[in-house]
Amino acid sequence: MADLPTSTKPNKRWENRPLFSVEVPEELPPLPAAVEVACYRIAQEAMTNVSRHARAKTCHVRLSVDRGAGMLEVEITYDGVGIPGKRSAGVGLSSMRERAEELGGTLAVEPGPQGGTRVLARLPLPAPEQHPQGATSSRSAPSAS
Repeated sequence: MADLPTSTKPNKRWENRPLFSVEVPEELPPLPAAVEVACYRIAQEAMTNVSRHARAKTCHVRLSVDRGAGMLEVEITYDGVGIPGKRSAGVGLSSMRERAEELGGTLAVEPGPQGGTRVLARLPLPAPEQHPQGATSSRSAPSAS
């Protein structure tokens, strides 16, 4: 079999795509299915917007839990051109906002700290189960195997 030539040229298809990074805490509380779906779809739509419109070099997705407020935070920040100030929300931004608000949460879309855009969804989490003193939970920790 003959050796195939290798190219030293960068792949034009990928050279202008943003670099995505994701930050997630080591432990997340159990999430209701509706919160999982909203979190996923909001992040998906924001990253789609980055790829299609932002001309960004980087995009960072961060999940965190504000236990005091009982909120899951989904933050997507990216450099690039940002959202024009006089532009009305399209279907994607409207659907992200609706998903958050259906659960009693919020969605903010604003200029990023170093340019670009910041999307922050705050989705409510159910209160942790309260057990009477001496009661034990029927849920057990996952095994290490």
